[in-house]
Order: sequence, then C-alpha cells, then structure tokens
Amino acid sequence: MERYIQQLIEDLDEAAKNPPSAYKIEIPPHMEETPDLAELALVPFKSIEEWTGIKQEVFPEIWQLEGGQWERLNDAIIKVLDSINVQLVDAPPDLPPEILYEVLTTNWDYEVQFLPLTGMDLELCTGDPDTCPFGQFCSCDEEFDEHEIPYHFLEFIPKIAENIDAGFICYLNPDTMEMENVPKAQMDDPEEFEMNTGEPLGLEGLNFPKWENCIVFKPLESYEYFSIMEEFIFSLDDDRFSEKLMHALNHKKPFGHFKNLIDNSRYREDWFSFKKIWLEKHVKELIFHEINDFSGFDFDSVNGFFNDGGTKIDPETVPLPGLCVICKLHQTEDWEENMLCVLNRNDQRNESDFECGMFEKI
Repeated sequence: MERYIQQLIEDLDEAAKNPPSAYKIEIPPHMEETPDLAELALVPFKSIEEWTGIKQEVFPEIWQLEGGQWERLNDAIIKVLDSINVQLVDAPPDLPPEILYEVLTTNWDYEVQFLPLTGMDLELCTGDPDTCPFGQFCSCDEEFDEHEIPYHFLEFIPKIAENIDAGFICYLNPDTMEMENVPKAQMDDPEEFEMNTGEPLGLEGLNFPKWENCIVFKPLESYEYFSIMEEFIFSLDDDRFSEKLMHALNHKKPFGHFKNLIDNSRYREDWFSFKKIWLEKHVKELIFHEINDFSGFDFDSVNGFFNDGGTKIDPETVPLPGLCVICKLHQTEDWEENMLCVLNRNDQRNESDFECGMFEKI
C-alpha cells in the first residue's frame, strides 16, 4: 500500500502542476468591463473529478491507510484543489486528518466551478448534524442562544468586537472578568513589530499568560471579512451599487476598493452598523461555545443578576410593585426587557415609592 500511496501522491502532484485550461466563454458586450462576473455566470459546474482528471476510485478506503498517510494524501489533494482555484473554507480546525481525508475523497464528485479570476469557496457543511460530512467535529448541531451567555459577559462584547476589528487579540479571563489586548502584528512577529514601531513585545507586563482559564478572540481572517462584505452587499436594495461592490470584491485589492466605494457613498453608516452587529454576534457565538467547552468552571457563579458589590440577586425574591402587575412589559418574552425590569425593581426594593420610566399600562 505504501508504494501505491507514493505513486498516487506523484499523480496528484502532476495534476496540480498541470491544471486545466480556463473554460472558454463568450463574454456578452454588457459584461466586458466585468469579466469576473461573466465567468461566474457562464462557467459550468463540473465534478472535481472532471476538472482534474483524477478519478474518485483511485483513492483508497480510509481503513486501508495508517500513520501519516492521511496527512500526506491530504496535502497532495489540497494542492490539486488549489490548482483549480477551489478552497475548502468550512472544515473545522480540529478535524482529524483521517476524517478530512474521508470528507475530501467522498466528495470528489462534488460539482464546482473552475474560476481562474476569482476562485471558488467550497462549503461542505450541510447545517444538519445528521448529514454533515464533518460529523461530531462540526458545530452545526449546536443551537446558539445568546440568552445563555452569562450576564457578566455582555458588557465586554462591544469592546471585544471593536478591538478585534482594529487588529487586536483580546484575552478574557472568565474567572475574574479581566481583559487584555495585544496587537496581532505584535504577537505574530515580535521582532518586526519592534523594528517598525520601536515598541518591544512586553509580555512581562501582561497577566493573560498566567491565567488558568482564558478566552481568546482573534481578528478575523481575510475570508471572514470577505463574508461580511458579501452579506452586506446581498442586504442592499440598490442593485446598481451592489453590482459595483461585488465587482470590487472580485478584483485585486478587494478590501481597498470596497472601502473606497463605501466611504464615498450614502451607505457608509449602514456598512459600519452592519459590521458592528455582525462582529458582536460573532463574539457572542465564540463566548457561547467557549463557556460550554470549559470543564470544572462554575458558570452559575457568574450567570444571573448581581448587585454592585457582587452579591447575586435571586429574581424570585425581588418585590413586585403593583405598578408592574398592570404594565405591558411585565412577564414579556423579551429576555433583555425582563432583565432590565428585575434590575430596576431590585434597585428600588427599599424605596417607598416605585418609579419606572418604561411603564406602559395594559
């Protein structure tokens, strides 16, 4: 089998070095200035097998391989996908190499487009845990509910979103709720950062390396920012401007061209608001999944309502004024409204006259 694996890797390397010729399309006159969009619209979908000339049947079954053979084949397969400008973008980062091999080879008949100008993102997650090829390693079966995020985390979410957008790595201690930020460039290459800024890495002044529990929030990858911009484009009702933005994303320096168009349009504030909401939701999802992964940490100790001194409030013991009983907001299904009501009642629990600026009679 090892001899066969070596020959197969050589065949895959040869296919990667000799990608297919670009599919010949006749660009309509009205799309001459946007050949990338014409390519996207006119290039047909074919299986990976058809584009590469590598038959699916040449790949051994997963149980026939062992040791580092999965990793070596995965590397060769990904090179072949790169040669047709196709990138698998939704594989979980902790996916074992043998499962990745199974996913790649069993989906070799998956139909894709060969787009030399823009490339294609390959997404194999089905969103259904019963059919998702990534199985237990995918989070598609984890229903995200932001109301399950402990209350003490909520005030940090906007700041974390703002910092990762600015290129900082945020470190949050879930035990003490301390937060520290370090420029990503500083962590990636301390020497170059010091040479460019004159500032040393200076980790000795930071506490996060000593924390037993730590949630790390990193700046988005380029493809994630690309996704935000695509989602924003699809949310617009202005077809003409949407087409300009999409054209910008499909050319060199997409981020710069996109920013230039947005900054000089009436959608500038809409974009900032859209990005802010997206990033805060992203941070909430990270917190949600992280706190459910922590073992041995008592999140009941930080989840709920607290006085300024840190004493936990039991909502059932907070007195209910008569004004609340006849208010439309009492027992609303809106979790945040209920939270605000409980906190307001608790703040005035010892007052003789209860006041509420949100009161609305039933």
